[in-house]
Amino acid sequence: MADKNSIYCPKCKGYSSLTERAGYNKQFSGIYGRTFTYRYSVSECNSCSQHFLVIRDDDNSIESIYPRTLPGSVNDLIPEDVKADFEEALLCYSVSAYRGAVALARRTVQLICLDKGADKSKKLYQQIDELFSNGVITKDIQEWAHEVRFLGNDAAHPNKDIVSGDDARDILDLLESLCEVLYVAPAKAAERKKKRTSIEG
Repeated sequence: MADKNSIYCPKCKGYSSLTERAGYNKQFSGIYGRTFTYRYSVSECNSCSQHFLVIRDDDNSIESIYPRTLPGSVNDLIPEDVKADFEEALLCYSVSAYRGAVALARRTVQLICLDKGADKSKKLYQQIDELFSNGVITKDIQEWAHEVRFLGNDAAHPNKDIVSGDDARDILDLLESLCEVLYVAPAKAAERKKKRTSIEG
């Protein structure tokens, strides 16, 4: 939160600033007699009016917030069904439901495979490899998709290793990279080409 007052709102899914509606300061004594002041407030998202309980520290940075905010947003250039599952994965991550986040990331990868023309009767690992064989995705993207699949499978089955916050963050970062390469960058390139063609024409 670079400006100390903006968040990714879990309700409107946008990056928005907050307006404080009510609050008070409370002082605490620390070591060596130092005093700390915390600000407790009810604040409102300026985009959708969602209300948050906010605790700020001495330099006015957000120390904690409830409901918890999303770790990021999902680009609108991504297809709606893929975007919806990706957003739900981010929501799980925001409340430390890391297995849920990773399982939803895996589901998102399968939606991507289907959207890109993979055979819906095949298993996910086969769908990923099919897209690579058909030249739809590169070797790097194939490997990224398999990494999401591996951990997603572990998250969905009992007696597997616990999914940590770092694991979930890595998987969500990989998923974001997948979406960037497969959807966002091509859409931006197409828009640039359209603008250039209209100018040249």
